[in-house]
Amino acid sequence: MKYEVVVIGAGPAGSTAAKFLSEKGVKVLLIDKKKFPRDKPCGGAIPVRVLKRFKYIEEKDLIESYTYGAYLHLSSLEHNVEVQGNEPLFAMVLRKKFDDGLVKLAIDSEATFLDGKTATDIKIFEDNAKVMLDDGTAIESQIVIGADGVWSTIAKKSGLSQTSKNIGIGLFQEYPMSRVLIDRYFTEKRLAHLYTTFQGLEGYGWVFPKKDHVNIGIGEIRTRRGQSKGKVNLKAVYKSYIKILKENDIIPKSLRMGRVKGGAAPTRPVEKTYADRVLLCGDAAGLINPVTCDGINYAMSSGQIAANVTAEALEASDTREKFLSKYETIWKNDFGKDIKLFLRVQNQWGEKTEKFLKLVSRDKKISEMALGIVTGNLRMHKYRWKLSRRTLYLYLKDLLYKT
Repeated sequence: MKYEVVVIGAGPAGSTAAKFLSEKGVKVLLIDKKKFPRDKPCGGAIPVRVLKRFKYIEEKDLIESYTYGAYLHLSSLEHNVEVQGNEPLFAMVLRKKFDDGLVKLAIDSEATFLDGKTATDIKIFEDNAKVMLDDGTAIESQIVIGADGVWSTIAKKSGLSQTSKNIGIGLFQEYPMSRVLIDRYFTEKRLAHLYTTFQGLEGYGWVFPKKDHVNIGIGEIRTRRGQSKGKVNLKAVYKSYIKILKENDIIPKSLRMGRVKGGAAPTRPVEKTYADRVLLCGDAAGLINPVTCDGINYAMSSGQIAANVTAEALEASDTREKFLSKYETIWKNDFGKDIKLFLRVQNQWGEKTEKFLKLVSRDKKISEMALGIVTGNLRMHKYRWKLSRRTLYLYLKDLLYKT
């Protein structure tokens, strides 16, 4: 089997790369280890600005609902930040439907799709690359795009793998709920809830109402700094989280927790996202918001960028890492600055976050700015100085008031 490009992993990153490459006339094979449609551990919230970059998401009816506001709760539950507006903050999706829709778009663009097959190895040669599958098949191509998730085989076999110290672990469930109940608890604006450092957890909890479902989850962000704190019983924390949500009338008391699902996500980029004949996208490259573990935004963006650079490499007949390194330069200029700044926030997670949010909760202007940055609708690197100045103003005002 010969293709110009093989894309491993048919999530948002891989499907996007395959779609854009196929539209450029490149012969592409898209492979996923799961049979489609399949579900994926995820909250399912997408920043609205993603819809502006990839207009076909709305055009193909892949959105379930829109969230027009959110409550940001501190772990103490004593302070809340509330932001509502006439424009949506997030678009909500069901990953089973969303990912399947993106794959179909790639197929419609004439990409070949092979599901239920696992990539087990990759070999790089002077004149080609070969991907080996679990059924013994060897597929030859000029370039391989690894979009096969946080435990990426392509990253590992090409020497670009993620470290287990930089992993976020989450538990969640997508609960079916009538629209009458969703309207009652979350209003027609589908107001979301976010809890920071719940029960001391280095991470956050969420409640994302959708069209006919409510996604409830918690996530722990594991960093080098937090390794000495020991293991957290996430299931116990999730059970407590559901209880508190019921006590605060955020979800119906009749909701049964049932069996929850788990998943992992990277919390920082790998050191290098390219090699000879290889590019990494999405979770495989660690391209994710390290504060919220939102990955769809950067997954689709990196997939598009990888497609553009790959097409250029094929046109130039140069698939060496020196040429492919421009991929990393482009994604760093596109959204890498935001990731870098979010990593600084991640390193200060905990008490400093709590103090900042207490300050934020008393000022509407900074509340809207902070939530816009967290949700990915405002670029962190563009608004950080405005946020810093406003925070300093509030801090001094608070200090003067106390004295």
